[in-house]
Parts: sequence; C-alpha cells; structure tokens
Amino acid sequence: MNTNCIPPMPLSRLAETRQAHIHAVETDKATRIRLLGMGLGKGSRIRILRNRFGDVVLGNGHNRISLGRSITERILVQEQE
Repeated sequence: MNTNCIPPMPLSRLAETRQAHIHAVETDKATRIRLLGMGLGKGSRIRILRNRFGDVVLGNGHNRISLGRSITERILVQEQE
C-alpha cells in the first residue's frame, strides 16, 4: 500500500471508521506539544470513531481522544486504503 498517492486532507473531513496517518500538524507550538503529549504527532496512526457536529473522537492505540473541530481542521492526514 502506497499512502503517498493519496493527498493529505484535514482530519475533520475523514469519515467515521476510516484510518489514517498524521501527515502534518499546522498549529502553534503549544498546541503541537499538547497533541504530542496525547500521542498525536506526524506519523501517528489514528482511526476515526465519531465525526459528527462539533468534536471528532479518534482512536490512537488503546486511547480515545476527543478534539474540537478547529484543531482537526489544522491536522492534515493521509487516509489509508
């Protein structure tokens, strides 16, 4: 599987049950550090558990993390096929 063929998109646009790798985090330094503390950085593998109005709930390993829509708009991911 070659994920480089799929262009990056904002995490907020990823459908429920889809998996992706984080391609880039385009936020301020403090937010990037906070996300890294939750295990979310470039190359992290995630799965979307819920993506409805408002927050996005994602799985990262055995953890569930809820992020606001404004942050998920700034996290670019490459969807896995």
